[in-house]
Amino acid sequence: MVRKNAVKRQAVLAIMLLISVAMLTWYFREPVGGVLHSTQRGGLRIISPLESGISTATGPFKDSYDWMAELFSARSDNERLRQEAEQLRTEVVSLRETEAENEHLRQMLNFVNQPSFPGEYTRVPARVIGRASSAWNATVTINSGSDDGVSLGQTVVNGQGLVGQVSAVATNSAQVLLIIDHTSRVEAKLQPGAAAGTVLGGINGLLEMDFVDKDAKAEANDVVITSGTGRLFVKGVPIGVINEVSDREIEYFKRISITPFVDFNKLEEVLVLIPPAGADQVPLVEGGNGG
Repeated sequence: MVRKNAVKRQAVLAIMLLISVAMLTWYFREPVGGVLHSTQRGGLRIISPLESGISTATGPFKDSYDWMAELFSARSDNERLRQEAEQLRTEVVSLRETEAENEHLRQMLNFVNQPSFPGEYTRVPARVIGRASSAWNATVTINSGSDDGVSLGQTVVNGQGLVGQVSAVATNSAQVLLIIDHTSRVEAKLQPGAAAGTVLGGINGLLEMDFVDKDAKAEANDVVITSGTGRLFVKGVPIGVINEVSDREIEYFKRISITPFVDFNKLEEVLVLIPPAGADQVPLVEGGNGG
């Protein structure tokens, strides 16, 4: 039974194939006005209005589909552009941070290469990792400690000038008492003139030089450096510049207002100056909290 059905299907296919070949042969051999060509044109006249109607009916749906496709494509593009913009912002911030850090390092390198810099001192670089939150306690924490050779009393500088003095030490960190702290005392002198005095910190974050002889010459824009007296600080480190001199007769000494060279609000990298072996060490910071 199955075989008979298969034979019938094959016979039908063969007959349809012969009819198709015959029709094609007839179509291509007959003239343009023949029966088959006329039948084709009639079919096209019937089908064309149907195709036009279907196109008109489905047009809005196609337009909606195209609009949705464009919308999703635009959203995808916007998301990609947003991610690219975020990546660019991150790269710009990173580049600016690297540029600022390189500038700080260049300043410190220029500073330590000056002829007046004490070349016998070992320089330990450190980064500021913490700051005191109280206005009465101007200190920072750095990421170098006793394992790096840091100890109490050592002078701390950066590429701009004097930062402060080590006031407490741990294994991998240390606390630095800034010269703007109200307990800080730095023996200093003027350039030019070499008039001596003591630079005091204050709660307003500024510096004042006191105990300067009334007869000593001191003018605005004169530079103030460490004198090295008492071995509390390395000698010759720039501190700041004079912006005002008070010389009232009722006072025994001149009082000098100083703008520090160091921008303490932007303090990030510092150098701890370690004296050579056998040199005098200062056991405690004068006026410091010792922490």
